[in-house]
Amino acid sequence: MRKHLLTTLSTLGAAAALPGQALASVCATNPTLPSCDITRVPEIDALQGGAALAALAAIVLIVWERHRRAA
Repeated sequence: MRKHLLTTLSTLGAAAALPGQALASVCATNPTLPSCDITRVPEIDALQGGAALAALAAIVLIVWERHRRAA
């Protein structure tokens, strides 16, 4: 189960990175295209990032424990 989850997550991560790489290469060759506008993304500091990861880990552990108890 864990190996399957890690494989799925790595596959999704790789698939999510491909469109951005394709757009970056197109914008590098022709930066005047309308789709190459720079979009500002708000930054997240370490405290907020750590809190987000802790919340995600808590949700995963709760779901895992409920699944384990149901089995």
